[in-house]
Amino acid sequence: MKVLLDEHFSPAIAHRLRERGLDVEAVVEWSDLAEKPDREVLDSANREGRAVVTNNIKDFRPIAAERLAEGRGHAGLILVQASRGRRRADTGRLADAIETVMREHPDGIAGSERWLS
Repeated sequence: MKVLLDEHFSPAIAHRLRERGLDVEAVVEWSDLAEKPDREVLDSANREGRAVVTNNIKDFRPIAAERLAEGRGHAGLILVQASRGRRRADTGRLADAIETVMREHPDGIAGSERWLS
């Protein structure tokens, strides 16, 4: 499974997960995606076969549903509740939760979503 962290997440999370042997990128590391609309982020992630990790649920879920309704699909969403912290102190917990999803679904979660617990 490959993952793209939405722009609200620190690239430190991606770095930690790469150190664990996982294929994780962050939007802020991709200069062509930084500050782009969510639709473009999901499209780019899909072209790369990457599920998007986001807490911007109100925007990404409708875009993903639209893609499915049109028969285009998407590489998946990993959803993080907005109440879940994005502070530096939360980096390790978020990395662990993302790793769990990635290891449970090595072939990806195309067309579906998972919520981080």
